[in-house]
Amino acid sequence: MTHSPFPIRGVIEAFYGVYYTAPERDDLISFIAEHGFNHYIYGPKNDRQHRARWREPYPDYIMEQFAKTVSHAKKCGVDFCYSIGCGVSINYASETDFAHITSKFKAFYDIGVRKFMIMLDDISAEFHHAEDRARYTSYAEAHVDLTNKLYHWLKSVDAGCELSMCPTDYHGQAPFSPYLHELGEGLHPAIDIYYTGPDICSRTISEKDSTDFAAAVNRKPVIWDNYPVNDLEMTGEMHIGPIYGRDASLPKASKGLFVNTMSQAEASKVVLVTYSDYFADPVNYNPWKSWDKAIRVVGGDENYESLRRFAEISLQSCLGCDNAQTLNQLTKNALDAIDAKEQVSTSPAVQLLHEYLDSLDEAGYILKFRMRNYALRNNLIPWIELMESWAWAGRRAIAVLKAVENNEDITVPFNWLNESAKEVKLHPKTIAGDILMPLIKFAKSKAEAVKGSIV
Repeated sequence: MTHSPFPIRGVIEAFYGVYYTAPERDDLISFIAEHGFNHYIYGPKNDRQHRARWREPYPDYIMEQFAKTVSHAKKCGVDFCYSIGCGVSINYASETDFAHITSKFKAFYDIGVRKFMIMLDDISAEFHHAEDRARYTSYAEAHVDLTNKLYHWLKSVDAGCELSMCPTDYHGQAPFSPYLHELGEGLHPAIDIYYTGPDICSRTISEKDSTDFAAAVNRKPVIWDNYPVNDLEMTGEMHIGPIYGRDASLPKASKGLFVNTMSQAEASKVVLVTYSDYFADPVNYNPWKSWDKAIRVVGGDENYESLRRFAEISLQSCLGCDNAQTLNQLTKNALDAIDAKEQVSTSPAVQLLHEYLDSLDEAGYILKFRMRNYALRNNLIPWIELMESWAWAGRRAIAVLKAVENNEDITVPFNWLNESAKEVKLHPKTIAGDILMPLIKFAKSKAEAVKGSIV
């Protein structure tokens, strides 16, 4: 990327759940470097030495892995930042706890890291220790004290070191909390602060949102964009649609933007390609054109049609996109036709739906058994199989309706339909919502109404 209005363009590995292996992380760093990103923050919530047991040093062999990753990032032109999530149990007044943080930071400094971050997000806004309650008049005062001390310690080690922080209140809209105003007033002006927008996972992030947050914290924020991340209650979703809803003028009111990716590193690349286009030219950015390109870049030309078919029913996310529009319209048309007394066996609308379901099933087969991007295939497998299950459920619903219409024995197709309906209901992932459920329920009700069709 020769030019971008965003000086900071990064990925932040900060989700809950299974975080990346060292090879996945190195590969992702190579990929983002090729697409114009220049920063990478390490901070997965389930890394115990990062968060739950942050006082513990990493094992030697893990530090050797980090050293290779830091060196690789440097060669790629990507600044690697190490973050620590000490807020879950820290004693802010404790010099011992402060020493644990500096010891951890020094270990990463020794392998080449010069950017550091302290994550004070997703913690209760209360003190865990009596010393803190005695020393500080507010939670914000403790955060200011700790972060400023860390900043000055880092500068004493190396003037080239940088520190940023994620506050406990990291989202919202004006006027924002007293905590944020006190934090902005007290923090050293060189310490960057992160902001996720109006919500934790924001549908839109505007220039005004960022400007208002900047006013509260006395500095332009760095945007921490919680898309396409799919952790916690979103683990059932595959976020593979393009980024949109971010103002073209956002660079005016922020220092940069970090993308919080999914635990599926390879699948995240589709979204990252669209971020790359947004970073390059936010004014003329076309999300759906970029998305079409991204599917080819990550999935390959030979798998474009199949991956595109899969992706178009995988748009459920905080961005609020209309999910699976084609499937939704075809299902509605088929039900309308049946309601208008068209024969299921000859209805063009029913046939079009059946053909689309066939295409979903065929796409699933191609992605499972023909796609050469094996990492992507492995990331998507649970959702691909659910897509196939929905395709079977829809076609079996049509088969039941045809059998009822032709006065045929419905026992076998009805049993198959029940099996498919149970399969999609119990599946831990989600894809295309419940768009086909009205058709399935209608088919089951028609079958159950046939005298003697159910034992």
